[in-house]
Amino acid sequence: MQEIILSALQKDALQEVANIGVAHAATALSKMVNKEIDMGIPHVDLIPLEKTIDCVKNEEVVVAVFLKISNELPSYSLLLISKESAFALSDALMGNTPDPSKQTLSEMDESALKEVGNVMMCAFFDSLAELLQITLIPGPPAFAYDMPAAVLDYVLIQIGQVADQVLVFNTDVKTAKDKDFNINIFLVPEPQSIQIILNKLGMN
Repeated sequence: MQEIILSALQKDALQEVANIGVAHAATALSKMVNKEIDMGIPHVDLIPLEKTIDCVKNEEVVVAVFLKISNELPSYSLLLISKESAFALSDALMGNTPDPSKQTLSEMDESALKEVGNVMMCAFFDSLAELLQITLIPGPPAFAYDMPAAVLDYVLIQIGQVADQVLVFNTDVKTAKDKDFNINIFLVPEPQSIQIILNKLGMN
């Protein structure tokens, strides 16, 4: 497969795209939990496929929501939420009083967290579709509650036939005051999608 090389200006352009998308995703989450949301500055990096696991330092169990985006910009998106953050987010969504002894996710918890991923990613890609003047169709969200390595292995299986490099957009989204949860967002466009974005931005 052909190696992808990005200039500093191209990386800056892609980071600005990520900034816009994450801002919309954070706004969507804020409306869901009725709290002010802060977002980190997205970090854009082009890395070898096998190095993707290095993006996740913490080896605790996580909640993951995975979506595939089709049509004009084939891409994959992944939200990783720590166990503690997932419980706090689920309680906030359903108006439950936090229970420190809680150790497992119910079916309602899983459904609520899957909806979080779906709404945030749809908001992200809706903003990209408007910015780039293209059509994007999100697929149904897949849910996992597992070690980060296992989750990322699943993602790599999905894209390993079409790429040996991935462009990773990584940021965190959290409540502004009490910091009771954060969400790591990973966006992995297929190689041709990187070129499409750059062409649309006049950065080819």
